[in-house]
Amino acid sequence: MNDELKNILIKHGADIVRFIDVTCFPTKQTHGYNKAILFCMVLSKEYITSIQNGKEINYENDEYLEKEHKVEKLADWLADYIQQKGFKALSQSEKSNLVNGYTEQAYIDPNLKQGISFLPLKAIARVGGLGFIGKSNLLVTQEYGSAFAMCAVLTNAPVFTKNHPIIEPKCGSCEACVINCPAKALLGNEWTIDGGRESIVDVSKCCCALKCMVFCPWTLKYATRV
Repeated sequence: MNDELKNILIKHGADIVRFIDVTCFPTKQTHGYNKAILFCMVLSKEYITSIQNGKEINYENDEYLEKEHKVEKLADWLADYIQQKGFKALSQSEKSNLVNGYTEQAYIDPNLKQGISFLPLKAIARVGGLGFIGKSNLLVTQEYGSAFAMCAVLTNAPVFTKNHPIIEPKCGSCEACVINCPAKALLGNEWTIDGGRESIVDVSKCCCALKCMVFCPWTLKYATRV
C-alpha cells in the first residue's frame, strides 16, 4: 500500500512522502492512530529568490499560499480515499482540524478543558527524520531548507513505517532568520522539547512575511543550487 499511496501523492504534486510511526506521541494528539503519512510540495527557486528580493505575498496569486491550499486539499482527499479502502484516516488540514474541534490552544495548554489537541505537522516531520526545527520555528530540511508546504494524514491503514534518526537543531550561531524578520518576532533561541515554540517565537507578532524562510542558509543553498 505504501507504493500505491506514494505514487498517488506524487502524481498530485507531492515532492516528499514519508510514512511515520507516531505511537511516541500522546493518544490525545494521535486520537488513537498509530501512523502518519506526511507529504510536502516544494516551492520553486524563483519564488524563494523573489521574496528574498523584496516581493510581498500576493494573497490572490501567491505560490506559497497556493501550495499550502493544495497540500491541505490533498490531505482531505487522501483521508477519504483511505476510508473508502476500509481503513480509518484523519486529515491534518486546517479545515479538518476545525471541523473536528482540534485546536492549537489545546495543544499549547494541556489544562484547557475546551477543545481537543491536534498533532503538529512539524512534530510528525521531526520524528520522521525529515529535518529539524530551526530558530525560525520552521522545519528545516537538508535538501530544501524550509521551502515547502506540508500536510499529513493520520491512519491505521497497513502501511509500513520507517524510523529515521531525529535530527537535532543545526542553527548554531546563525541568526539570519532573526535578523531578517521584519516583525522582530523571533527570539534567537534554539528549539528544545521543554521550551517548545514559545521559547523561540512570539506568534502574536508574526506577520508571515516569509523572510525567515528565504534567508535561512539551508533554503538559500537549495535556491542557488544548479
